[in-house]
Amino acid sequence: MEEKTTKLNTIGKAISIFETIQAARQPLSIKEISEAVGLNKSSLHHHIKTLKEFGYIQQNAETRKYDIGLNLVRVGQAYLQRLDVRERGHLFLEELSKRLNQTVHMLVLDHNEAVYVDKVDVNHQPGALKCSSFIGLRTDVYSTASGKVLLSDLEPSSLEAVLESLKPRVITKYTNTEISVLREELLLTKERGYGLDLQEHSLGLQCIAVPIMNLHSQYVAAVSVSCPITTISTEMLESEVLSELQITCRKISAAMGYIPPY
Repeated sequence: MEEKTTKLNTIGKAISIFETIQAARQPLSIKEISEAVGLNKSSLHHHIKTLKEFGYIQQNAETRKYDIGLNLVRVGQAYLQRLDVRERGHLFLEELSKRLNQTVHMLVLDHNEAVYVDKVDVNHQPGALKCSSFIGLRTDVYSTASGKVLLSDLEPSSLEAVLESLKPRVITKYTNTEISVLREELLLTKERGYGLDLQEHSLGLQCIAVPIMNLHSQYVAAVSVSCPITTISTEMLESEVLSELQITCRKISAAMGYIPPY
């Protein structure tokens, strides 16, 4: 029993190292990691040395700081490749992006964050506003169209647990940080079947998202279209763009086994 506990503790320490670097979103020194995970440098050095040998942690030769290693990235990519909704939806996302000439994303909910699991980008004119998102990026649920869609389908108890854990921060001057206002918007999102982000997450960019449903009518993902306000008005977003997005999401949902009610 003692040996098993030791192994679990070791795994837990390794996970805490990964999560610390991921949360920082930048390479960290051994001192910074030590302070964050609560381990002394000598003990931490042993764990980092092992993780480095197996390629799960990498060290910059100049700064001596540590970052996520390529092997951990490969593991994450392998997981993303196994997501049925991503596999079944990617071609539809490509078609949608071509039709609208806009960037398209697919996101899933993970606790109180949304995670980008797929992206189809477009080549806008030089100087045009572009999305800084990438596959694997975790983002806020309260300021994104997809986040609102995914939250809107949660059971009341699960939703309240997520809302209690949120600490909304001002990202742009349009970001809502009031939970009561968010709760009302989630009801509206569920009722109308789509979520909006009108420059709440990025100035100059507005997004609209629609859910992907499975056989049990559960929201398993959301697909969003990101449009610069200079090229697409809010009215067009909620009419022409929404119409194309709904068609795409119905196709992906059907591929996931969803049968619409009659």
